[in-house]
Amino acid sequence: MKKHSLLLTAAAFVLAGVFAVFELADSPRFRHDSAATVVFSDVRSFEMPEETTAPGFTVNINTAGLEELMTLEEIGEKRARAIIEYREANGRFISVDELAGVSGIGSRTVEINRARLTV
Repeated sequence: MKKHSLLLTAAAFVLAGVFAVFELADSPRFRHDSAATVVFSDVRSFEMPEETTAPGFTVNINTAGLEELMTLEEIGEKRARAIIEYREANGRFISVDELAGVSGIGSRTVEINRARLTV
């Protein structure tokens, strides 16, 4: 019986490790090149991020709704509406940097949120 519980515990640790590897592979801290290699970006701390900045929680500025846009730093309801209106008037964003062209949003706000933004 003791052997059985030891095997179950070991299997649980192995599965947890496998899930952790797959979760890291989807992290925005990695950039996947077309040659199927993974390049590590500059990571300066190993602190656990807040829930809204957790790895994998990115905001696509071309598809995000009002509430999702409001999870970004310095983006309240008024700026989130401005992003949606800009998108409706001008079409899809080509790059994250184009977000700075939205009324009320400058390059500083884009830089603060860059790690979480995607198009």
